Amino acid sequence: MPAEFHKLQIAGIIQETHDTRSYVLAVPESLREDFRYRAGQFLTFEVPWNGMQLHRCYSLSSAPETDPWPKVTVKRVDDGRISNWFNDNVNVGDWVSVQPPEGRFSIRSNEGDHGIVLFGGGSGITPVLTNKKSALRNTDPDVKLVYANRDERSIIFKDEIDLWLAEFPNRLEVVHHLDSHGGFMSVADIQEHIRGWEDGEFFVCGPTGYMDTVEEAFKASNIDAGQTKFERFLSLPDPDRRDESADVIPEQSDDEIPEAFTMLLEGRQHEVPYKKGLTLLDSAVKAGHKPPSSCEDGYCGCCMALLKTGQVNMANHDALEPSDIERGWVLACQARPASQEPIELDFDAEY
Repeated sequence: MPAEFHKLQIAGIIQETHDTRSYVLAVPESLREDFRYRAGQFLTFEVPWNGMQLHRCYSLSSAPETDPWPKVTVKRVDDGRISNWFNDNVNVGDWVSVQPPEGRFSIRSNEGDHGIVLFGGGSGITPVLTNKKSALRNTDPDVKLVYANRDERSIIFKDEIDLWLAEFPNRLEVVHHLDSHGGFMSVADIQEHIRGWEDGEFFVCGPTGYMDTVEEAFKASNIDAGQTKFERFLSLPDPDRRDESADVIPEQSDDEIPEAFTMLLEGRQHEVPYKKGLTLLDSAVKAGHKPPSSCEDGYCGCCMALLKTGQVNMANHDALEPSDIERGWVLACQARPASQEPIELDFDAEY
């Protein structure tokens, strides 16, 4: 089952740009352990809107090593129900419903001496920024940030980025790209920024077109998919906008139904009974286990696990990149066995 929502109070609001605000959340002592997080993770909010309970995921723009309280940053989106609700209605002292942090968009702490290259586009800077903070505080490698925006007034966290640059002038390189001056970034532009960092660990977050261009540049520069991590803007469709016809559950024949599958979770291996029609996540929960999960619709990626052996079909895998699927990553909330071949699922695998 998805994690429980908790009430947290808005402790502070920062006007970052003309259309973007950051919201600092006060976490009471009783919830400190539940809301312990890593750089690059996100929070899921539940918001009442026109008689519905809508869910939105927002990346944390704070880092546990540098910020006393968790913070999310919300940019207005044209016709965006929840982004406008946050910016127009939420005030200091208000209470919001929040799930504990989830997500795998995090640096590998102190693994080797490879550089860390961060590509952020617009409000996609939020998880990129927090990884930058964590990397500079916790690791030794050099860090490069390439940040694309529409124009200068759209640069979120500009002052904060400048302060980090002043503190780490020998380890941090920052490149600002403004579409108003140079047009959209091209594959060639991105390849130029990759040059000399080919052995690095790469993080990318931003609008779809921007991320697709960066991914194309990675392929053109022969960057291995295992070196890259992408965080896409995906939200669970609202109840009144959901296309039920898209929820097609893969059919299973009797010869695709194993009696059980093996699951590695929190360092322990479990054998989980399986019944026809259930997802791997459903089966694990039914057996009394608690794998990570949130939306359960294939949009958030919380339930990502590495399929080490066996075959599955997924009803939806929007949260995964094609390269993720090629490397064996699946969404447990969407995955159903597709053969009687033994299935081994690893929730502890490093993404």
